[in-house]
Amino acid sequence: MSLTYESDQQKWAIIKMAIEQQMPANRIFGFEIIELREGFAKIHVPFKDDFIGDFIQGLWHGGIVASIADSAAGIAASTVLTDARDKLNTIDLRIDYLSGAVKEDLYAEAELLKVGKRIIKADVKLYQESKGTVAIARGAFSLLKFEE
Repeated sequence: MSLTYESDQQKWAIIKMAIEQQMPANRIFGFEIIELREGFAKIHVPFKDDFIGDFIQGLWHGGIVASIADSAAGIAASTVLTDARDKLNTIDLRIDYLSGAVKEDLYAEAELLKVGKRIIKADVKLYQESKGTVAIARGAFSLLKFEE
């Protein structure tokens, strides 16, 4: 049984549906994929009071920002998969916080740097409309291709 994608449009639709509707953590975050193409993903995460980590300054929790970076990089990495049964796992994520994310929506743009036989690397920029870039991240993912 083959689960290869018939077209890029079908692949993007399947990825979007899986990310936005089938992954429980992403539903909690409210992920919305704004743009998806090979090697790139842009996502929107609406602000929720539950995301506050610094209640005195009213800033997003850094762990939530890091989780969004990890997910955005993984979404970008998923665009180069050729079979729905291929597997990706985060093996490393580093993040630099440039300024605190305030009480507004957050955007993440992830772009692949390298796609190897077993490792995929991606850079992520996280930003807000009023603040600009609030963090940058780099993720590495193991790639396990499905073999029949």
